[in-house]
Amino acid sequence: MNTDSLFRPFNLKSLNIRNRIVMAPMTRSFSPDGVPTDNVAAYYSKRAEGEVGLILSEGTVIDRPSSSNDANVPHFYGNEALAGWQNVVNGVHAAGGAMGPQIWHMGVMYNHASGWVPPVPFEGPSSLNNPNLENGRAMTESDIADTIAAFGRAAADAKRLGFDTVELHGAHGYLIDQFFWEGTNNRNDAWGGKTLPERSRFAIEVVKEVRKQVGEDFAVILRPVAMETIGL
Repeated sequence: MNTDSLFRPFNLKSLNIRNRIVMAPMTRSFSPDGVPTDNVAAYYSKRAEGEVGLILSEGTVIDRPSSSNDANVPHFYGNEALAGWQNVVNGVHAAGGAMGPQIWHMGVMYNHASGWVPPVPFEGPSSLNNPNLENGRAMTESDIADTIAAFGRAAADAKRLGFDTVELHGAHGYLIDQFFWEGTNNRNDAWGGKTLPERSRFAIEVVKEVRKQVGEDFAVILRPVAMETIGL
């Protein structure tokens, strides 16, 4: 197998990477109270020093009260957390790498093994994590509107901090995926439906809001299913 293409540069809108090797998002839970530390910055800088072309961060949650089921998953909102991410991306750029945060809302989740729970119930298209687990509440129209706006704010902050791209986590049974899946999206309003195109409205509106906030020249990635990404 010829691997020469892996080592060629790639350019798309704001994304200019030295090779086509991409580090996938991997949850680490090393950000106490949601704030990435100097150790987090050092972790990503080392990957850039190893000449990874594009680093996609661990999932980092948007500004909703129950967007996470783990107190040590990083936030992508709030002055302290965003200052931590500024330190991260500065280090990656200094090492010659490119980076995008994966922005995330977990939706209705299992409770974390540590016993920590968010201050309000988990939220999703319904109260279900899967057809056999009810552990949250169905989002209202205002919840949905605020969540879409929160995705947009996170993407705008990513651009403002100097990230090269942003990835929306739409896979693995988390919030965007919960809207896609008929097993968790049993809504009978405009956010549900019997077909996948009908149940895709939430994801479409998130992408539209993100694009509105970052402009046409910023690279946006949607991760819709495992091991697959689509550039938008």
